[in-house]
Amino acid sequence: MNTQRRKRFGRLAACTALALTAGLVGSAGPALAEDRGSPRSATGSVGPTLDLPGSAPAGSYAARPAKPRMDFDADGISDRVFRQLARVGEQYTQVLLSGSKSGSAESFLLHNDYKEWYKDLVPAGNLAGSAAPELLTLSYDGRLSLLQTNGRMTTAPTWSGKGWQVYNRVVGTGDLTKDGKPDLLARTPSGELFLYRGTGSITTQPFAPRVKVGGGWSIYDQVVGSNDLDADGVADLIARTPKGDLYFYKGTGSATAPFKPAVRVGTGWQIYNQVIGADDLNGDGRADLMARAFSGSMYCYYSTGPGKFAARTSCGAGWQDTELFLGSGITPSYGKHELVGIDRTNRFWFLTARANGTFTEPFSPYPADFWPAGAKLTSATGLDVSGYPRSFALTASGLVNKTTGTPIGGNWSKTNLVVGPGDLTGDGMGDLLSRDSTGTLWLHAGNGTANVFATPVKVGTGWGRYTALVGSGDVSGDGRPDLVGRSGDSLYLFPGTGSTAAPFGARVLVGTGWSAYTALAAPGDINGDGRTDLVARDAAGTLYRFTATGLTGTAAFTARAKISTGWNGYTQLH
Repeated sequence: MNTQRRKRFGRLAACTALALTAGLVGSAGPALAEDRGSPRSATGSVGPTLDLPGSAPAGSYAARPAKPRMDFDADGISDRVFRQLARVGEQYTQVLLSGSKSGSAESFLLHNDYKEWYKDLVPAGNLAGSAAPELLTLSYDGRLSLLQTNGRMTTAPTWSGKGWQVYNRVVGTGDLTKDGKPDLLARTPSGELFLYRGTGSITTQPFAPRVKVGGGWSIYDQVVGSNDLDADGVADLIARTPKGDLYFYKGTGSATAPFKPAVRVGTGWQIYNQVIGADDLNGDGRADLMARAFSGSMYCYYSTGPGKFAARTSCGAGWQDTELFLGSGITPSYGKHELVGIDRTNRFWFLTARANGTFTEPFSPYPADFWPAGAKLTSATGLDVSGYPRSFALTASGLVNKTTGTPIGGNWSKTNLVVGPGDLTGDGMGDLLSRDSTGTLWLHAGNGTANVFATPVKVGTGWGRYTALVGSGDVSGDGRPDLVGRSGDSLYLFPGTGSTAAPFGARVLVGTGWSAYTALAAPGDINGDGRTDLVARDAAGTLYRFTATGLTGTAAFTARAKISTGWNGYTQLH
């Protein structure tokens, strides 16, 4: 790992007291004109900054201060942990400590940080009642692990549990049951919500067996563990729909019915790609929210009571290169964050996706003769615990994992296309799809190594009608990887089911006019909202972005937005 590259991200602006602006968010929503419209790049090269109040306004303290879930430097204020977007094989998990005198973001060393690209980081809170809180990591293979923290680093896991890939969201909430111990919520793709009560142990069984506490939660694309928003001693919850409606769920303290009915507290929140449960930012005893705009600007919403917030305050900028925030409400993206291509000289290139709908400059870590002449390119995601994509070359002699240099066993002589959308079978391990010359589609279940796959299982026939099949994660927002196919002028979405026998549901028409494009690719989540997006190149070499919305049918993607020109230099994009 390049230490200097880690250090170059992040400056914490000097803390200044910010007066809270009067007025509630209410149904008027948070929108201002400068934040609407397509994602765009922020100017300048300075790293991300936060400008938060140093103390609360006089007389604003609540009777029961909300306990911080993420206080890593033991100063009574939650800290900000985040992961920067990075090149393949690199990670930049960092922390902005509220008590730091330098004001700089510092490396936050997770156990196995250099081996695993964790699917999600979850604020567990202080389960053991010790001086420092615990942190949960969610691995690509479905392992949830509990790590103790110590300032800017964590220990090895004190507990791990398997099978958590059945959920598309795991949320650290704070204390929901009013027993003094922080709890967890977990949501399935079908929308069932389960509560895992904290036990106080950090070794044998940190969470009690799950209890179903609700259904219908699939309507939300973000579920935010907000901690205690109204200072009544019980954690609350915030949820957002893809259309931008914001709902407040007041905690009751009951383990069987932990929330009162939802109350809509805002509209227009679709202008943010991530809503973040930030705990108490201004010292008034109530937890607050942060929200990142597509431009990378950060806004703070200070709680003024049950589900009520003061008008937003600008509190930072430069966050367009941040992939993940501890306490964020998005469903973790099971896709890559990059575009790969082969140019006309047969050179292999990476372009890292930023969180504002653009890409970094192309770079090539491989020698000029790395890519086999005439080989078809596949970039498959989620195949092993590293999490980052693996590049495969399909040649007349077979399929090779070029990232590891390993030939993939099996007969590939009739194969004309390979796709790697992620975990199609629901076992936590990424898989491959192949199509043969007869138009038959096959599923090759992975074993978590990225180099060995099970005997192929027939998915179906008639797939030769599609001139393009792409996938790199979850388009629909249900946590399962999907497949996108183009046939003639039409574009179809094949929703993932998690079943080996029938990995896709019935196709859904999501667009027309797609015959105009000479290349179609799925680079993963390129706007930071957890859903995987599409890019397409036209005959003139212009590249366009189609952003996944979480909606259905022809509303599944936004209208195209121009990224840049000059893309005809690539013979393949994936």
